[in-house]
Amino acid sequence: MTPKGGGGRSWGPIRAENQHAENLAKLLRAQVDASGKTLRDLESEIKVSKAQVGVYLAGKIPDDPFIIAVIEATVPPALRERRTNEALYLRKQALVPSPRTPSGPPSAPGPGYAVEQAAAQARQLETYDRLTRALEQQAEVERAKNNSDKLVMILLNMIHQLDRRVSDLVRERDELRDRPRSEALEDAERKLARAEEQEERARTELQRAEEKQRQAEKLQTRLQDQLRQLTDELDRLRAGDADSPINTLPTLIYEVDEGRRSSDPVGDDIDAVLARASTVNDEDNDTLTRVTSQLNEAGTNVVQDNPPDNASTEDDGWWVDSGDEHPDSLRTRLRFAVETAEGGDPNRAVDLVNGLIPDMTSALGADHPDTLTARHNAATWAGEAGDATGAAADLADLIPRLTRALGPDHPNTHTARHEAAHWAGQAGDATGAAAALADLINDRTRLFGPNHPGTLLTRHEAARWAGEAGNIAGAAAAFADLVNDRTRVLGPDHPDTLRTRQ
Repeated sequence: MTPKGGGGRSWGPIRAENQHAENLAKLLRAQVDASGKTLRDLESEIKVSKAQVGVYLAGKIPDDPFIIAVIEATVPPALRERRTNEALYLRKQALVPSPRTPSGPPSAPGPGYAVEQAAAQARQLETYDRLTRALEQQAEVERAKNNSDKLVMILLNMIHQLDRRVSDLVRERDELRDRPRSEALEDAERKLARAEEQEERARTELQRAEEKQRQAEKLQTRLQDQLRQLTDELDRLRAGDADSPINTLPTLIYEVDEGRRSSDPVGDDIDAVLARASTVNDEDNDTLTRVTSQLNEAGTNVVQDNPPDNASTEDDGWWVDSGDEHPDSLRTRLRFAVETAEGGDPNRAVDLVNGLIPDMTSALGADHPDTLTARHNAATWAGEAGDATGAAADLADLIPRLTRALGPDHPNTHTARHEAAHWAGQAGDATGAAAALADLINDRTRLFGPNHPGTLLTRHEAARWAGEAGNIAGAAAAFADLVNDRTRVLGPDHPDTLRTRQ
């Protein structure tokens, strides 16, 4: 295929004084082609007329400033120094006159030596090109890794916010259910369904981003090994060759830095961020798959990113093509357990999720958010199935894991503490339930304030269990304070206020 002169115009033939000058012209043309710039673009950037640029790229030996300017305008910063040194070396060689052929017997090594020397230099340049390509791949993988690192942090924060949004919408829906069916209730239900679907999507994108992190780390290790091997090979090839064009080039190895509108406008913003997160995951997947294909022989053993929608199901085992411990399979099995519980069969849901937890622990880790969510669900469903003692014990065991993995102030940790106290009270330990909820009130007041819905709900539960434990006076005083606060915050006729007054 005929090379293009940037922007689609075919290059003309190269008419150079010697082979080195021709190689220099080819190198500069290749950089222009790779940049996608036209000769007119170069004219404005390097302040050399379009005609003169064309002359130099047709084989006339340019001066150093022209070479440096073209490299600066067409080559990524990470490769500019190397490309500049290579081009300046070719210019230096091009300026050396070709030696005259002596009329007498040759006093230097014969043509066989010249052929061998040319072949050796060709191998050096080929290895250098492979080394440069590996460096470019390393930069691509590092960009994808950085994207995934940032995306993980964004999605973790989004899931935290969505947890709170879902909790608030559940309370709003439950309050409205005590009134006649209204448009406000339907709106709250729509927003709740949307927020729950968004939270599931956010967790899916988080898992994809975490998978991209793992893939990128593996590729970085492979590329670093390849770079060292190629550098060693290059050192062997140029050993003893003082005139090697590679001798003037800097080291290519470097260490990777470790630094790490509708009626529901909030939902619209979340959808926009999730769409962008999905796009970034797709782009990073393309990059990592392409680099993996280039590194593997004949493109084999490529790790593909299979979107969750590609999982196929069969019967209530929800079999998926990707294997029992593949993240897609685990997510599908967890969704099925949730739907079973919501369908009114908590006993079956407990069996399903107890069979799922060992696979999640093996594939994702004991402290992965999804593993912790599965354990939380199992404990809650056990309580709903009638095993309040088991639910309280399982949640009490889960709280330290949530604290370690997510932090003591994460909404999931608070929810587990609240539910552990609830099931402890249901199991007969009203005193322990009241004490645990009193501690939670302090933490929620510190974080959210005394009038936050979560704080008010915990105060209500604490007063209830204090009364159940026999502290009637304390419970009455707590309810009286709560009535005043809910009346001030929610109004005297709000369902929660009315329930507290009862």
